[in-house]
Amino acid sequence: MDPSPRPEPLAGSASLPDGGVALPGGGLADLAGAHGRTALLVGVGGSGMRGLARLLLQAGWTVFGADRRMPPPDDPLWGLGLRAHDGGALPPVSWAVRSAAVPEDDPAFREGLAGGARPATYAELLGAVTRLRPTLTVAGSHGKTTTTNWIAWALRREGREVGFLAGATARQLGVGADWGDDAQPLVLESCEYARSFHHLRPWRVALLNVDAEHPDTYPGGLPEVEEAFRRFLAGCPAVGEVVAGPEAPDLSGATAARWLRAESLPDDWEVGLPGEHNRRNAALVAAVLRRFGLDEAAVRSALRDFRGCERRLEELGTRGGALVVSDYAHHPVEVEATLQAARERWSDRPFLVVFQPHQAQRFHALRDRFAPALDAADRLLLLEVHRVRDPDELRASVAELVPELVARRDRPLAVANDPEAARALVDAWAGPGAVVLCLGAGDVDDFARTLPG
Repeated sequence: MDPSPRPEPLAGSASLPDGGVALPGGGLADLAGAHGRTALLVGVGGSGMRGLARLLLQAGWTVFGADRRMPPPDDPLWGLGLRAHDGGALPPVSWAVRSAAVPEDDPAFREGLAGGARPATYAELLGAVTRLRPTLTVAGSHGKTTTTNWIAWALRREGREVGFLAGATARQLGVGADWGDDAQPLVLESCEYARSFHHLRPWRVALLNVDAEHPDTYPGGLPEVEEAFRRFLAGCPAVGEVVAGPEAPDLSGATAARWLRAESLPDDWEVGLPGEHNRRNAALVAAVLRRFGLDEAAVRSALRDFRGCERRLEELGTRGGALVVSDYAHHPVEVEATLQAARERWSDRPFLVVFQPHQAQRFHALRDRFAPALDAADRLLLLEVHRVRDPDELRASVAELVPELVARRDRPLAVANDPEAARALVDAWAGPGAVVLCLGAGDVDDFARTLPG
């Protein structure tokens, strides 16, 4: 890929040092409403909403948070000034913002509207932010969180105080969001769920891949997902660009922006994260960093030294001499890729995989792909499907996987109906030197964190 061309500035805009564009406004103060810089965030315990709260608090906003599961007492948001709205009187606020998990009839959200607040979803307010500041959005069905953090960390290490917001925290950044310097771009993880990324107006897009995912939003499967990505890319301006990774389909016809294809990494380039998928992600990171003007030495160092994010092969401690690891993988493609990466990292150790399907609709739609994805597990402990946003009439049980799993491979295999039974099986099956790898996007992570000690 030729790294020399850069997007041209918008008419009447100032060029940034890296060839970006300074849009009019530039600060979150431009979003202030009838009641000044004030907002109620309903669902503030979620990762994206926590990041949004941090950005607003850093900009001097008064932010009230409501959630059934509030951030813990030691969360840095409280030190930044987050105020809990726990059912008392809510002062008038300019914005009432709800996460995708919060319904429109939520009492706290309705209270904010009754006081004159402007309603918005998380995605809608984030879209407004992308109109204030040139934004690089990282898009794709898999790998967005790691890639967003990777790019942001690499740029900050080179002195570029970019803003960023991602769905989980990179160990080397320490926070999941930070506003940074107004004069630098915002690096943002986008999300295709509920077509929320259609609210964004990116100046530059890093496109990882496109896969059949979120069947509750895209019952038509991959063609419907691809169409949603086409519409998203159409929002990138002609002066912008799309940097497509090695796995990304050719959607160049959907956008007027410059389309650039990332090259595969040379064989002798070292990547600090294990797994073939991370090497492909690293190729996209390298291409993006070149677009920001980093030289080869800086790019190679960034690929070598990045150490990943929480809940991505995160080592939690040991139990009975076995290493306990938690990972967010919940789609069959992610499960298979994570197991391959784990085998690469701990090649000489036996694996007990604790897997919990996430969402009955995903489990139902992708059922024939889960058993093959779990082939690399030496022992397999299944937890019941974590239901979320599922219609009551759709019933699904992880036990439905057992016949195919048994047919594919002879190994210890069990379904645990409660945490106590699951812990007993972990103790029986995972001896010293083993790896207990807990996979899923539901409360399997809570279970994993009870194991060390």
